[in-house]
Amino acid sequence: MDPIQKLISGADPLRHDTAEVPDADAALRRALAGPPVFSDSLPANVVPFVDRKRHRARLAGVLGLAAAAVTAGVLVATNLGAVTLAPAPAGPVAPTAAEATPAVSPTPAASRTAATPAPTQAPAVAWVSFTDATGQATFEHPAGWTVSEAPQEIAGGSYNAVEVKNSLGKTMATLNLAYDGTGGPMCPDPKPFHTLDSVVLDIPQKADKLKEFPRGPSAFVFRVIQGDKVYGSMALADGELAPQSTTCGLYNGILGPDNVPFAHFGDSVWLTADGQNAPLTFDTVAEAKSYMQTQEYRDIKRMLVSLALQPAGTAPGK
Repeated sequence: MDPIQKLISGADPLRHDTAEVPDADAALRRALAGPPVFSDSLPANVVPFVDRKRHRARLAGVLGLAAAAVTAGVLVATNLGAVTLAPAPAGPVAPTAAEATPAVSPTPAASRTAATPAPTQAPAVAWVSFTDATGQATFEHPAGWTVSEAPQEIAGGSYNAVEVKNSLGKTMATLNLAYDGTGGPMCPDPKPFHTLDSVVLDIPQKADKLKEFPRGPSAFVFRVIQGDKVYGSMALADGELAPQSTTCGLYNGILGPDNVPFAHFGDSVWLTADGQNAPLTFDTVAEAKSYMQTQEYRDIKRMLVSLALQPAGTAPGK
């Protein structure tokens, strides 16, 4: 018998009674000879059955816990010498909370700077000044454009025809210094027209001609006539004092100062309602307005607005 069984056996009061074990024959004779006595109590040295069961259950629980503790201690003691730790896997070791460096989030301004490159500015186009051979007209144009002229002499003065082309050879405008003009076209069905852009110029007008032909100030104008298409023209013109809503043709020319010929500077002298020889043609008025946003339009407009007129012999540098 192992020590645990001896401990449990020794703890049982029915098996380990210190009182003397009674003689069974003597006890039987006493019970038969004496008067019958009944009692529900047990001798002091006898534990009731129910209490004995409870006592055994409590004792068994205590001993079970003790045995489990002893067994666990033995197992732990036995395994201590055999336990070996597995080596840590190779590779980067995550930093501890104390070692970790918080990531710095870029500010919104820094993000926009990194994502959006600085806009590149288109190189400025050089402009040069041109004075015609008669010394009466001066204007500016882009350096890459070319100018050709055909000066003429007449009794009492001189006149000139100047043509300006861009770098691709396209005619941008012509300047005619003339002493006379032609009458306007006639048509059975005048068409609506619109002035889409206008800039008044600081160019004097012949005083005697203003009495004969009352006109408004000289100006740069971009006008269109609505026929079967929308026909347009960019030029200098003296404004009409009482413009109509329809026309058979729009005249492009200014009176000019005294002692200077009439000046026709633009893409045509006449813009007719039928669109014959129209310098610009559009499908709609909205398309004509969109053309005003192009670089070609801006360059032509700047060149026409820059015109200065003066009598022969008074041009700058002469």
